[in-house]
Amino acid sequence: MDQQTELAKVKARIRALAAKTVERGCSEAEAMAAAAKVGELLEVYGLSMGEVELREEACIQARLTVRGTARLALRWLFPSVLRLCECRGWTDGREDFVLYGLEPDVQMAEYLLRVIEGALAWEEARYRRSPAYRSNPLPGQAVLRSFRYGFADRVAKRLDAMAGERQAAAEARHATTSTGTALVLAKERKVDEGFRTLGIRLRTVTSSATVRDRSAWGHGAAAGGRVGLNRPVGADPGARRLR
Repeated sequence: MDQQTELAKVKARIRALAAKTVERGCSEAEAMAAAAKVGELLEVYGLSMGEVELREEACIQARLTVRGTARLALRWLFPSVLRLCECRGWTDGREDFVLYGLEPDVQMAEYLLRVIEGALAWEEARYRRSPAYRSNPLPGQAVLRSFRYGFADRVAKRLDAMAGERQAAAEARHATTSTGTALVLAKERKVDEGFRTLGIRLRTVTSSATVRDRSAWGHGAAAGGRVGLNRPVGADPGARRLR
């Protein structure tokens, strides 16, 4: 199979996965399994791309609107999604997340954010039914906010670990070939140059989290670390599949 055919197959698989409608109510286990699949597909995609394919690949911009309480958690872990998928990104207003990069990278980042959004909804609903939440004397929103921070912090750390492993593997491969290193730099340069044409000036905003309930934070962190990352999507026969 030639390089063009292999690359076309990988891109088709990425598009198919990114085009799926994620059911609100998928479990955190499915979200992290999807994150692992994201990493696997992007790894194969990177291996399949050469200089010619990189020049022909377009950069795109995508905007996601997230309403409700999930946006707090997604803002917290947004940088980790960008690192894993090798995208540029920023927030616009209270509800919009903007992604910029090569088309497959942006598609997978968008898909991953939607999966995590659904996972948080599922885990939070389960926590609301638990004795730990029902017996908590603190105001409900304060407890749930702490839960969301714990969930987001744990998921972000796991995504960062996946991104670090992916980068280390890529560096090990490229250490033996100047072509591989040049391709990585060319990709970064392509995204940077494309971003400059947008004429957008970003500023860094520092935020802090106020955790009023360490127990709720711990329950959220447990929800964010409950599953192994290497299980393929839908491999567990007891888990609901992504649709």
